Amino acid sequence: MNGLSLKILHSFFLLFISLYGLSQVQTVRIIVPKGAGTVMENTKRILELQITSRADVTIVKDISAQLTIELIKEAGYHPESYSISDKGKSHIQIAGADGAALLYGAGKLLRTSCYDSNGFTPGTWRGTSTPKGKIRGIYFATHFNNFYEAAPIEDVQKYVEELALWGVNHLVIHFANWQYTAFYDAAAQKTLTRFRQIMGMARACGMKVGLLQVPNQGFKFTKSEFLNTPVPDQLGRRGHFGINLNPSNAQADKLLKENWAYLLDQFKDIGLDLMVFWPYDEGGCGCDQCWPWGGRGYPKLCKALAGITKQKFPDINVVLSTWMYDTPPAGEWEGLTRFLSKGNNWLHYVMADSHEDFPGYPLQKGVPGNLPLLNFPEISMWGQGPWGGYGSNPLVNRLQRLWNQTEGKVSGGFPYSEGIYEDLNKIICAQLYWDGERQTSDIVKEYIAYEFSPDVVNDVSRAIEILEANHNRKQIKANAVEAFNLLQQAERKLTAQTLKSWRWRILYLRALIDREMYERGGKLEGELLKAAFNELTEIYHAQNAHSMPIRPPVIK
Repeated sequence: MNGLSLKILHSFFLLFISLYGLSQVQTVRIIVPKGAGTVMENTKRILELQITSRADVTIVKDISAQLTIELIKEAGYHPESYSISDKGKSHIQIAGADGAALLYGAGKLLRTSCYDSNGFTPGTWRGTSTPKGKIRGIYFATHFNNFYEAAPIEDVQKYVEELALWGVNHLVIHFANWQYTAFYDAAAQKTLTRFRQIMGMARACGMKVGLLQVPNQGFKFTKSEFLNTPVPDQLGRRGHFGINLNPSNAQADKLLKENWAYLLDQFKDIGLDLMVFWPYDEGGCGCDQCWPWGGRGYPKLCKALAGITKQKFPDINVVLSTWMYDTPPAGEWEGLTRFLSKGNNWLHYVMADSHEDFPGYPLQKGVPGNLPLLNFPEISMWGQGPWGGYGSNPLVNRLQRLWNQTEGKVSGGFPYSEGIYEDLNKIICAQLYWDGERQTSDIVKEYIAYEFSPDVVNDVSRAIEILEANHNRKQIKANAVEAFNLLQQAERKLTAQTLKSWRWRILYLRALIDREMYERGGKLEGELLKAAFNELTEIYHAQNAHSMPIRPPVIK
């Protein structure tokens, strides 16, 4: 489309919004009541930042503003639900049950609005929205010097804000003991400080925060007599770094419980709302007192540690992950069912998922303990290595297929995230948790319209469909050229701010890399690929990341 055609299209758009009562504005006022509280004040700040970073708009504090956006708490709403309504031609009100609900409502307003160099056009969506999933979480894997460890803390905190706008209400982080010699290790203390900073921002967005921990994980240089017996791992799925403890050893059990209590104390000021126990990779013990781990040693140890946790955080919720249970079959699901039949008042949720299809046991035979079920979508590692090394990794159809397998039986979950390259996959999961009847393809279109432009939804959604079809690095097809051409075509309709955004760049670079790999017969060579991988490394802050999972390929 040439420049004249774009001007004609823009003129029609302005005519449309004038006819239907909308108006493009250059000045905006956002108001909150006195004593609004941390989350509401933070929502106001985030709204201002998102609008001004996407459009040429000035935030004003008086009634001269062309548009007023009002945030208000009101009784009568379901928890976390919000409504958006008009209180005049130039006054939009976002009302909700609590501060977090207002942030979700702000996100909906932002996603349905338009932005360009001429100003801001507020969205027309009006109504009330209530989440169906109670746990709309995200798990930040913090290891290997990935984005969450290596990026400036301000970037990570800003990313937490942006996820909250899509309805994410829980954040859990993992303290990886195996990376450190002890808690007094300077690197360990630096990590714990960073965790509290990230959790602090999550709290300011109304999120609940917690840890995802392996219960028998040890530090480097743990005494050999305390170590576990490696678990059977015929399929190479369970992971083993060699420093897990054996809880059936009295001295090792005493040490791991001391370490557990110390770890909890590091969060006594910020508070913990959730503890997720994790069985494998890292974790487990295969001795005759603990095996099968998932049905014997693991739930027994988790129950004991849950008791310690509740002493320090009485209102905490406990989640038991069953990741890699019976891989291969060892009676773990049945063992857990028997264990919880004797008492499950220490536990609130069971979490299940795997690399491939959703585990069949909880769907066919019921959740052990008759507890609510959560999922743990694989959005980061599946089918590529290095993870995210080629840019955005959209898994639109795969996530829809896996969601359909649960048949509405999950109460939410925690997508597994290694960085920002799977941003689209996170949003798909968050919105499925909010409304499980939505289609992933519909969520993708909303994402494109918000993050890029409503004008490019068709071209970009088709390109994303092709990128997913070419997910396998060894089977990139000729349609990779089409995907790249579609994104080049979309570029001409985007604002300068959007073209520079990391979300656009990781998508565009993925299409460029796919085209180059197709035309070069899969070989990683040439200046274009070298520049693309270097740019991704900068975006991820992955210069010192572990080369296997995180850092993009290096072309010499």
